[in-house]
Amino acid sequence: MCPGDISVALQGPKVIERQVRVVLAPRQALVGLAWLSVIVAAFAFFRAAPNVWAADADRNLAAALALVNGTFGSVEDYLYSPLAAAMTVPALALPAGVAIVAWLGAKLAVLVVGVAIATRDLGRTERLLTGVVAIAFLPILYDLELGNVTVLVTAAVAVAAWTPDRVAAGIPLGLILATAPKPQLIPVLIWLMVFHRRTLAGAIGTAALATLCGVAITGSAAYGAWLDALRSPRYLAGEPIINLAVWSLPLPVAVASTVTASGAFVVALRRGYWPGLIAAVCVGLLLAPYTLIYGAGVLLVAVPAAVRAIPRALLLFALAAPVALVVAFPAWVGGVLAAAAATRADAWPAPPVTARPGSGAVRGPST
Repeated sequence: MCPGDISVALQGPKVIERQVRVVLAPRQALVGLAWLSVIVAAFAFFRAAPNVWAADADRNLAAALALVNGTFGSVEDYLYSPLAAAMTVPALALPAGVAIVAWLGAKLAVLVVGVAIATRDLGRTERLLTGVVAIAFLPILYDLELGNVTVLVTAAVAVAAWTPDRVAAGIPLGLILATAPKPQLIPVLIWLMVFHRRTLAGAIGTAALATLCGVAITGSAAYGAWLDALRSPRYLAGEPIINLAVWSLPLPVAVASTVTASGAFVVALRRGYWPGLIAAVCVGLLLAPYTLIYGAGVLLVAVPAAVRAIPRALLLFALAAPVALVVAFPAWVGGVLAAAAATRADAWPAPPVTARPGSGAVRGPST
């Protein structure tokens, strides 16, 4: 869909493709959502900051230093590749605090650009409010606090989803796969295999080439240490850590949830491009070996399409997110998955690969 469809949803009833569609997402709702998001974000930020501020950013810097010292693999819980550590090495030239703030600023810039692209047909006030909601979205806020890479993962998926199917669109995602290969991305790759095979080829080719470069730069020993770390993460060792995936639930519930989520994924893929993407992100969150709140930030990629297809449900999920993501993460994500699978196929905008200017089809966001 194009950002103008967001404007349609926000402005209220209009005639769309010769049908009257009443959408319950007026400007007042966006104002209320923005205020709620800011209040919750402020509370969450100051509540969590003493314990989580820059935890992942510090770990990345420590891994870069270990790589320089020839002891890569010695940093506990660092599961990114040696290439990721090598890309962080230049930041060691800065004071740690400066490097962390620069990393935060870079991710905020990525968010601002993404929101600007998705809302370019809206008024200035609506664009500002949308940006506030996006940055204050609890998973994104948590990522910004930690210094994680979810914002960049979200941007890479957005490039793949918002542009026509071509090899170049897979390059950012390929770099993510080579540096921070999160298990939650596996269903997204399946979605690409169904809808964007050239993009998938670009992602896989880029990941392979970047990995070869990483081995050449850092050495095979560093990659051997990385593979050892991937085989024995703490979340598989039975240690008491926070894990919001379904595997943290009792085994019968986890198995039933896995079967249900997998079935919904298949149904959503049959519904089409956008519901398939939403389902892919949700299934990745639910079934990954390890999931935390920040992983749900990737769902922002599908918001422009969801505004058009499921505006009421989207508003309800957004209002519930600050509490539900903390106390009932699998249920909230499962609800989003169910909504995507249950919505009829013709309610969703056309994917960018099939839309043509002037054809009357609704195009997806494009970069």
